[in-house]
Amino acid sequence: MSSASPESLDQLLEIQELDKSIAALRHQKNTLAERESIANLEEESSRLQKKEDLVSKELSSKEEDQQRLEDEVNAIDERVMEQEANLYSGEVSAIKDLQAIQGDIAGLQERKRLVEDQIIMVMEQLEPLKTLWDSLLIEEQSNTEQRNQLQATLKSNEENIDEQIENVAEERSGMTEDISPDLIEIYEKIRSRPGSIAVAQLSGRTCKGCHLDLPAVEVDRLKKLPADELINCEECGCILVR
Repeated sequence: MSSASPESLDQLLEIQELDKSIAALRHQKNTLAERESIANLEEESSRLQKKEDLVSKELSSKEEDQQRLEDEVNAIDERVMEQEANLYSGEVSAIKDLQAIQGDIAGLQERKRLVEDQIIMVMEQLEPLKTLWDSLLIEEQSNTEQRNQLQATLKSNEENIDEQIENVAEERSGMTEDISPDLIEIYEKIRSRPGSIAVAQLSGRTCKGCHLDLPAVEVDRLKKLPADELINCEECGCILVR
């Protein structure tokens, strides 16, 4: 049976409180509000990126359509200029041929008007897309700025908590120097169990670790044991401090 002085057990209770403080600080660090806010903004950023990709593809498609139609207008203008040059060059004198050239020019000009109407239609479709694109970029910039601010705040808060943990851990380390390594090992082994209290006061018949009453016979037996004999709660296994 292991032994421990009452003073060591009292110190062990203090160490346990420090361990609880460290655990609470670590939980606080892991659940900082900024972390969830950043995750929400990252999710929103992903949604914005997908929308930007769709709008970008639509913009590119419409701009390609506009360029293709403008190229066609340029090609028509060049063809009209060629036909007008033929018409007035004097090289063509037959009325039938002149009429054919004039008909070709009229057909080209009609085609040009149709294409220009299509260009206007495409430009009208492009305008709201460009407006949407600009609004998405503004929203993305705002999202990025918010995330940067939150990440800076998160880092500062984490560093602050880490400093508190370090201070408590240093205090804990100083206290363990006065306790036997064997007792610390027993304490750590019990504390490593999920949901376990490693050391607790025995108040009357009640274990303050599990808050259950020990049998009266067991309590009488414990009272007869030497003051430095290490005892455990038969219900939860924690070290009892009498």
